[in-house]
This record gives sequence, structure tokens and C-alpha cells, in this order.
Amino acid sequence: MTALPPIRSHFHWRKWAIPVFLGTGAAVAMLWWSLDQEVMDPATQSMTTSRALLQSFEWTARASWALLAVLGCVLLRDAAYIIRLRMLSFKQFSWKQSFDHIILWELASALTPSVVGGSAMAILILKRGGMSGGQSMATVFVTALLDELFYLVAVPFFLLLSFTAGHAIFPPDTGLGFGASIPWVFGIAYAFIALLTGIIFMGILHSPEGTHRWLNRLSRWKIIQKWSAGVRQWSVDLLEASQNMRKRSSAFWLQAWGTTLLSWTARFLTLNMILLVFFETVPHAAVLARQMVLWLALTLSPTPGSSGIAEVALPAFLGDLVGFGYLAAVAIIWRLATYFLYLFLGAWVLPGWISRTSTAAP
Repeated sequence: MTALPPIRSHFHWRKWAIPVFLGTGAAVAMLWWSLDQEVMDPATQSMTTSRALLQSFEWTARASWALLAVLGCVLLRDAAYIIRLRMLSFKQFSWKQSFDHIILWELASALTPSVVGGSAMAILILKRGGMSGGQSMATVFVTALLDELFYLVAVPFFLLLSFTAGHAIFPPDTGLGFGASIPWVFGIAYAFIALLTGIIFMGILHSPEGTHRWLNRLSRWKIIQKWSAGVRQWSVDLLEASQNMRKRSSAFWLQAWGTTLLSWTARFLTLNMILLVFFETVPHAAVLARQMVLWLALTLSPTPGSSGIAEVALPAFLGDLVGFGYLAAVAIIWRLATYFLYLFLGAWVLPGWISRTSTAAP
């Protein structure tokens, strides 16, 4: 049997087994465990169980509007991503290609340990889609730059809103000994993201010539002599793509920033809208602030797409804000909308995309 091409091996079905097993197992176990736990009814403030709450839950017009808002957030998030990719590719990709690449990009992130990320796979996806190696690298790095910049701006904004509203910024210690360390880990990780964002800006937009020279020197190392020609070609393509992006107008970058703002705001608001399905009132600023902390914590997860960890972490991060009564159900819906959705869509897009791009480099 011939070996699978690299792109196929990264999307092989065995890669799906771990996240599906961990995510589904954690969600089912958490829901089963929580059913008979004593919790407070958010409506009456009396003690009851999660099972009783779910059994007595009545669907309301608010829940219907909130569910529509969840779907709207999902559509807005991906539409903004698609528009941004088409912009950054200078319309090299059609709308259909941009849609396919975004879905596969999200799929790669879902199948990759969060601590590693899906950027390397994204470069391969864009390259197989028709971009040069250097241009695909530049596009992925600029995308990462915009994403990290949003996070750096959003964190102090939402943390300040939460603080002024009288809510604790960090979740309380659950007795596992992690609570006291969260602010320190968060601060160090935030500083690291700021440093990484600066490095990407300098290497791709401010001084791509320096990156080009560094890659050329790297190509002369004996340890990578086998790939030296490819590295040199990538350095040329990267320099050309970076210089092209650096020449773009202020309007271009404002539009790119606008789509980034829309996509990430919609991504974080998804959870707020899910909470409104179950709760009459939600401390929105505090929930958004906690999500900023949770998102950074989940990026350190060793499991694919934080599967098995995100489902359990969400109640720990939000329990003191809204109560634990409905949070197991909220966590399941949240993961369906932000994680499992891309496994389903990826399974639908992947076969046709591989067939259409079969003549491209793997």
C-alpha cells in the first residue's frame, strides 16, 4: 500500500477518533454526573437538582430569539473569516474556495492539539489550494497577527468592564489548587502573545527582507540540506507576498481589521447567546471576560481542539456567575456550535476538496 500524501495523513480518520471520543465522553459524563447534583434554581433561588431543572424547563420566546442569535453568531463568525481570507489572498480564491479553506482550517485546528495549533496545516491547505508556499505562509501569519491583536485589545477592555460591574475577573479556586495560579499563568501567557504578535509584525510586515535573509541562511544548514531548495523558494515567495501586503492601503487594513473584529466578537458572543436560552439575565461583560481567560487556558491544552477539557472547564469558569444548574447543557450546546460543527462540515467539504485539488502538491 502506498503511503498517504501529507495532507491526507493529517486528515486521516484516525485523527478524528481522539477528539470525538474525548469530547463526547466528557460531555456525556459531565451531564450524567450533574443530573442529581444539588444546585440553585436561578428563577426561584431555591435548591433543587439539575435533573429537576431540565425537566421543568419551559421553552420561551426569549429562548427562541436566543437560539436564532446563536445561529446568527455562527454564520457571522464564518462569513467574516471567509471575507477576510478572500481579501488577504487578493481575491486569488473564489468565494467557494475561501469557504472550503476556512472550513478545513477550522477542521485542522479541531484535529490538532490546542497547544500546537492548526497554522502549519493551514499553510498546507492554502498551498494545495493554489497559493505559493511563501504567500500561504504570509497569509496565515498575517491572519494570526490580526487574531492576536484582537485578543490583546479585547482582554483589557472586557476585563475592565467586568471589574467595573463588580464581578471577579478570574474564577474562584474550586479546591483543586489551580485557582490561585490562574492570574499568574494568564499574565505570563498574555505577555507571550504580545511578544509573538510583535515578532510576526516585524518579520512579515515591517522587515520581511530580514526574514528572507534569515531563511536563506537557514537553507544552508546541513541538517536541512534535503529541503534547502524548497526553503529558498519559500523565502522568495514570502518576501514577495509580504512586500505586496505592506503596500496595501489603510482602507485594506481597516477592512481586514473589521472582519477580524466581527468574527471574534461573534465567536465569543455565541456563548452569551446560548446562556440566554436558559437564563433570563446574563452578566454579559463578566461572561466575555471569563471567556478571554478560558480561551487562553484552552490554548495550552494537549488534546485536539481542547476536547474533553473545554467541556469540563466551562462550568468551572462560569459557575459562580450564573450557577451550575444548566451549565452542563450549555457546555454541550457551546461545543456543538464552536467545535463539533467543524468536524461535521469538514467531513462534508474534505472529500470534494481533495478530489478537486488532487493535481496540486500534497
